[in-house]
Amino acid sequence: MKLARSGSQTGGPLVRFLFPRLIILLLAPWSIGAQAPQREAEKDTVAIVQASYIYNIAKLVEWRDPALREGNFVIGVIGGTNLYQELIKKYANKTIGKQPIEVRKLPRSPQVEACNVLFVGLGELGLMADIYKNVANKNILLVTEYPGALEDGAVVNFVNVDNTLRYELSMPNARKHRLEVGSTLKQLAQRVVE
Repeated sequence: MKLARSGSQTGGPLVRFLFPRLIILLLAPWSIGAQAPQREAEKDTVAIVQASYIYNIAKLVEWRDPALREGNFVIGVIGGTNLYQELIKKYANKTIGKQPIEVRKLPRSPQVEACNVLFVGLGELGLMADIYKNVANKNILLVTEYPGALEDGAVVNFVNVDNTLRYELSMPNARKHRLEVGSTLKQLAQRVVE
């Protein structure tokens, strides 16, 4: 009786040992889910706006490589699962010029297949240095979404300005990738690096 009473008054060594661990076990699934909230593709407004931008930007750029002006117009996506789904849903049945759009989910790798547009999501920052090297001399419109991307080598970079998604554009990088950029694309950009 004395042992039970003192255990209930002070919490007892077994209770003090188990109680914190029980709380951790009960809260762990919620805390894990809270660290990385996944947005539903249909409600991911960032992906919806990015997909629209990519489609409309592609209409205002000309690829000098004749091989990229024939067959399918390929939009490759590394990372950006919701963006990929949005591109498939809204733009896979459209064309750029006379080329039907083909959207490809590319593997998480710096080795990039031939494509007209390549989007690399923010979660793939670790691959960017190698991707820049691998696409340096290719006729690819490289689109990213992180600060300083134009200085690193991206042609188009998505930026958030006053809670609105916009894009910035690098003309030197466009020239390196042998891309002709229309004046409308420059006028609509948040920032243009000449």
